[in-house]
Formats: sequence, structure tokens, C-alpha cells
Amino acid sequence: MRLDRSFFVHLGLLGVAAVFAVLVWTRDKTAAALSTMDVTVWAGRAEDVEHIAFEGKSRKVVLEAKKDKEGRYFVGTMERTTPPPEKKENPHDPHGDDAHDDEPADTEPKVKTSTFVSVGAGNKLAEVLAPLKALRAVGRIADDRASEFGLAEPEGTLTVKLRGAEKKLVIGGMTPGGADRYARDEATGEVYAIKGDIYRDLDTAESRLMERDLHEWKDVDLTRARVIAGDKRRELVRSGDEGKKVWADPASPDQKDETVGNWMSKLDRLRPTEYVAAAPEQTQVVVRVEYTGASGDIGFLELVKGPPGASGKPDYFLVTERTRLHGKVPSGLAEQVEQDVGALVK
Repeated sequence: MRLDRSFFVHLGLLGVAAVFAVLVWTRDKTAAALSTMDVTVWAGRAEDVEHIAFEGKSRKVVLEAKKDKEGRYFVGTMERTTPPPEKKENPHDPHGDDAHDDEPADTEPKVKTSTFVSVGAGNKLAEVLAPLKALRAVGRIADDRASEFGLAEPEGTLTVKLRGAEKKLVIGGMTPGGADRYARDEATGEVYAIKGDIYRDLDTAESRLMERDLHEWKDVDLTRARVIAGDKRRELVRSGDEGKKVWADPASPDQKDETVGNWMSKLDRLRPTEYVAAAPEQTQVVVRVEYTGASGDIGFLELVKGPPGASGKPDYFLVTERTRLHGKVPSGLAEQVEQDVGALVK
């Protein structure tokens, strides 16, 4: 059977067209990726970030950059506003609300202020904000289109201070897909699509930005520890292969000490639930642990107990070289650490 010559001609043309289409698609995709990477809202460096503020519909978050011998960190303040409860009428009450006119009405919104420390997440946020890169540029939009981008009633305003110069971004609605956000640069009027994590970090700062890691170093970096409780102290060594490290007494470094190991595990599980701006007054130091690595001292942890509160029980706080401020910790676990420290240092 003979095939018509035109069949091969069409087959060849089809192949050429397919190759050309692939080249165009690849070129356009590469160009789009490059243009996305090149969209800069504003320039800067993470170390230039001095101040980050976000004012939303029900909360205000402020992060102030700090620096000490351990490195850069942020001290945050969050104000959360809760509207007053709605006054409900009882349809079965013949007197209605008039029967309670003498009762004071709670009509004012409640504002709760909290303080927190942010190290890892705070520095990561600063890296995202300086320089601030957009996923794509939308351009300037007319006022009658602001609602399409959630900018007629925005979610909040972000202010970033870079070396004394303020940059402002109005955060709008979600982009298609819901992961990212539209935002407008106040200085230029340009609208961009930015990473949604920026808004989520600031809108839920108490969970996403608050520092809960006690140290930057890892367990494998430890070689020794000194436990101090009052006028008593005890030296401990960290021995064993990587991944199977155990706590032991210096007199028998190859013999695992179960009592020490269990106590140190409880200590490691303490995590701040909130921070206080100033060191608590009338506190008693429960225990201080000083950690040593191959290069020398690498950190510390100090657990303190405050006076009895309204519940009749004391609050417990800890501070480390990473947290800087005193953080409140769960009383139940802290009490166990306090009760067991006596068996550790005799």
C-alpha cells in the first residue's frame, strides 16, 4: 500500500508546529517566572528593619527590633479589641430592659494588651519585608474597582520602618485560591499580589510570631550542664553517641542517670505561654541551669516562682539567653520540676 506524499508533508509540518509551540510555552513560562521574581515593592535589607506595625480591624501589633550579644530579636506588643456583648431582650419579661436600668451597661469595647518576644519568626518576617518582593504586579486601579481587590474595606495597614524611612502597605482581600493577598503601596498607589504569610503572621502574632524555642543550639551541641538550686549545685555531663545522648554524673560519664534524664526532660518541656514586659517582682529562683558546649558556655535557663495569685497558687516564669524576657509557663509542669530538683542536687 502506497501512502500519499502529502501525508508525510503534513506530518512534518505538524512536528515543526509542535516544537515551535513547546519553545514558545517554555519562553513565556520562563519570562513569567522572571518577571515575578523581579517585582520589587520596596528595597532594603532585613538588618535595616527597625519597626514593624500592623493595624487591623480588631488588633494592633507592633514589633521593635533589638540587638544584643546573642543577635537580633524583636519585642512585640499586641492590642486586641473585643466588642461589648450584645444586649439581649427577654421576650418573656413584661418589664423588658427597664427592670434593669440601675445595672451598669457594659458598652465599651475591651482592650487586652500583651507582650511577646520573637526571634526566629521575627527575623524571618524581616527578611520577607526587606526587600519586599511581590508575586506579581497588578498596577494602579480605579476607585470603583477597589472592592474587587478587597481594598475598599481593607484588612489592615502594614507599616515598616527601614533606617528611619517608613513604608506603608494597605492589605486587601485574598487572591484567587485564597493563599495570598492583594496589597496597595501607599506611596505609589500600585497594587500587588503578596505572600499571604505576611498577613497571617501579623494577624495571629500570638501563635505565629511568639518565641517558644528556649535555645538556638541543639541537643547534640551540649557537653555539660550545671544545676544550681539555692546554695547547692551539681555538675552533669552529656555522653553517648549522636542520637543516643544521655545525662550522667561526671564520676561515671558512661552510665546513664535515669533521675537526671527524667528531670532534664521535664525542664526541656517548659514553654512560655505569654511574656511579661518587666521582670516579675517578689520572685524566688527555683533553679538555674547553665549549659556548656564544645566551645564553652552556650546558654542558661532560670525558673522563678512568683507570690501566690488570686487562685492561691504561684505563677512560674522562665528566662533564657534566647527568650530575653520572662515567659509564663504552665504551673503543673513547673511544680514537678521544683519538687524533683531536691533529689537532683543534695
